[in-house]
Amino acid sequence: MSKYIFNNDTDILEFLEQLRENGIQIWGEGEKIRYRSKNRQLAPETLRILKMAKGQILDFFRMIEKNVIPLTSIQTAYVVGQTAGCELGNINAHYYIEYIIESLDVERLEQMINLVISKNDALRLIVTHEGKASFLDNVPYYSVPVYSLYDGNDREQKRLERSHHRYNYYKWPMFHFCVGKTSGKTSVLHVDFDCIILDAWSAKLLLNEIFSLYYGKDVKFPRISFMNYMRLKTDKGDLEAEEYWKEKVKNMPSFPKLNYQKKFAEVQNVRFDRIECDFSFIETQRLYQKIKNYHFTPAAVISTIFMKTLAQYSETPGLSINVTLFNRQLLHEDVNGILGEFTNNAVISYQEKTDSLLDAIRATQEQMWRLVQYRKFEGSNILKMLSSGRAGKAIMPVVFTCMLEGNVSKVTKKRYSFKEEYAISQTPQVVLDHHVRDDLGYLKISWDYIIDIFDKQYITDIFGAYVNNIKKFMEKY
Repeated sequence: MSKYIFNNDTDILEFLEQLRENGIQIWGEGEKIRYRSKNRQLAPETLRILKMAKGQILDFFRMIEKNVIPLTSIQTAYVVGQTAGCELGNINAHYYIEYIIESLDVERLEQMINLVISKNDALRLIVTHEGKASFLDNVPYYSVPVYSLYDGNDREQKRLERSHHRYNYYKWPMFHFCVGKTSGKTSVLHVDFDCIILDAWSAKLLLNEIFSLYYGKDVKFPRISFMNYMRLKTDKGDLEAEEYWKEKVKNMPSFPKLNYQKKFAEVQNVRFDRIECDFSFIETQRLYQKIKNYHFTPAAVISTIFMKTLAQYSETPGLSINVTLFNRQLLHEDVNGILGEFTNNAVISYQEKTDSLLDAIRATQEQMWRLVQYRKFEGSNILKMLSSGRAGKAIMPVVFTCMLEGNVSKVTKKRYSFKEEYAISQTPQVVLDHHVRDDLGYLKISWDYIIDIFDKQYITDIFGAYVNNIKKFMEKY
């Protein structure tokens, strides 16, 4: 028998996980393999494999240790959020997208996906049982499954299967591509991934790389890995930022007190739905020109209108929301090309102090400049300050996730003929996640919300009011 029983790192990982599920823990100690078993004795077949593959398994343990890095605070929050003890928890952070494509060459797509996997270690990330991140060196060729898509029911069934899929953090991969083929030329590409490996900006970069390669375009891969970036990254304590937030949280209003159908702790089935609106290219240009005239940023304007709208429906006129930040420190000239999880978060507030929307936007923009100034400060520390020892509670469950480039006239057709038709996300301890983007060539706003928390007509009415408030800004100012 060959001394190479396992073909790759994933085979060894799968073997070790199967043993662990059966109450057997294996580890390396020098040149020896040690084990602990609840049954004390190992099965003869297990002993045989351990003996024959001893060198491979010990090399695997050394590789995992060599490639290990701490989880970020957001990644740690995602792991904790999977536990049933957390309010609005017991789910993973997950994103799902569907694309329509004509005359799809699945084999070529598969080749490009595997090329991107080989160039980006974040796509080979696993979480160790010690609560750290590590990266596999040698993974198998990723095969894209294909299913027959006869009608809309097949597509709906696949969407139901993948849109809220829960990954095992200790196994590879934590992403999935599959294709639905029709009798004609049209195909549906389903993509989903666990957000512990990719933030929203990285996901967009990943898909742009795959689609560009598919169409024969050159892609410049970063010369620094996510693992090495994280080892260079510094998180020195920022006393000025800490003092700012300590003072800020003293008078910070709570999250929006909307008409929630259930108490958060009572929600057992945390499942999300999406409501969204696309503004036309002309509308987006007009909006951005108005914003530019006032020297505002699109993020400040849109987030203020979002908060102002929620305040109209909230029990209290003042409220705070969680803001997602994508914080890449300039540690290498290729930093913007790295795939990974770079998310930080912070909090902004809205107070109904004046009837002037412009004054409210100025106040928001000032807060956002502070977020940029203190972007290295861990948002988890802000939430701890706000939680006052209320472990497991959803402290800031309304989120504003902003991916605005701010100039739609410069948008190119990077996605080529891959047309995005559907998307949805879910995040632990979040009741409403507002995504806003303009990379498709127009402003797109989406709300992902927990179905059991909101009456559908109620959330639709708030969303409609929000859209109208954005349009009023375009007309009035």
